[in-house]
Amino acid sequence: MPIKVVYIDDEELLCQIFKEYLHSTDINITTFTDELSAITYCNETNPDIIFIDYRLTQLNGVDVAKAIVNDAIKVLITGELDVAMDHCFSDKIQKPYRLAAIKSLIIDAASYRKAL
Repeated sequence: MPIKVVYIDDEELLCQIFKEYLHSTDINITTFTDELSAITYCNETNPDIIFIDYRLTQLNGVDVAKAIVNDAIKVLITGELDVAMDHCFSDKIQKPYRLAAIKSLIIDAASYRKAL
């Protein structure tokens, strides 16, 4: 069964790059530029891991993470140096990030979720 990954960022190009680079038969990626649609989707589908940008259009990443009420692993992505990591996140990744590091995080998260 593929790993279900969600990537939420208001920059369409980053969503496209993320999806194209990480797409495989083992990883099912859904991207959103609209955080409200992403919240609804995540609460209905329970993905394995969710990457959430801090600066979004309507809400910030912390508010989005708190609105997603399931046990998905949540990772904060930010270009802000002074953003403290909230307890609802398992990890924080600084922009610009390396896609290889993201892929490694996805694999680790999948292993963790399967062990539960």
